[in-house]
Amino acid sequence: MNWRKLFKPSSRYSVSTLVAVGVVIGVVGYFAMQQTLHATSTDEFCMTCHSNHSLKDEVLASAHGNNRAGVVVQCQQCHIAQEPFNYLVKKIVVSKDIWGYLTIDGFNTQEWLEANRKEQADLALAYLKRIDSSTCQNCHNQVTQEAPEAMKTMAARMHAANYKKEPDQRRTCVDCHKGVAHPYPKG
Repeated sequence: MNWRKLFKPSSRYSVSTLVAVGVVIGVVGYFAMQQTLHATSTDEFCMTCHSNHSLKDEVLASAHGNNRAGVVVQCQQCHIAQEPFNYLVKKIVVSKDIWGYLTIDGFNTQEWLEANRKEQADLALAYLKRIDSSTCQNCHNQVTQEAPEAMKTMAARMHAANYKKEPDQRRTCVDCHKGVAHPYPKG
């Protein structure tokens, strides 16, 4: 292959035509990628691989699915960071679950979930710690920082004391609040 041809402008098309075609392909690619990311961030998509697990029922029975406000939290609200870079990283990492669904015998069974719950819970906790529980804070910061009077007195004091610490010394949400949507395995 002649490498010079790759970097030499086309003799058939003008540079502006090539740039215009590149821009159109880039824009179409960008919007196609956005639509794909959005479509794969729904409960319906998540449940295609987890349909035989109790995960959705666990959320519905928890405070994240059964609360005074009537809010039902969706899978992606907890499991996928909303910051653009972390969002893309998590989508890439989660794509391995599709591979697991296709290759792990019994992946979509409650038995597999129970046998692997501790490992999966620890992976989720490590992820949430790594992103400083930003998925929790997307919804809960309004209460913990802006309206602490909505919390019980002890909880308001604990959160206030935590926020007074240096950022690297603070605890993140999941350090204290494990198992709020899915039961955290014992042992």
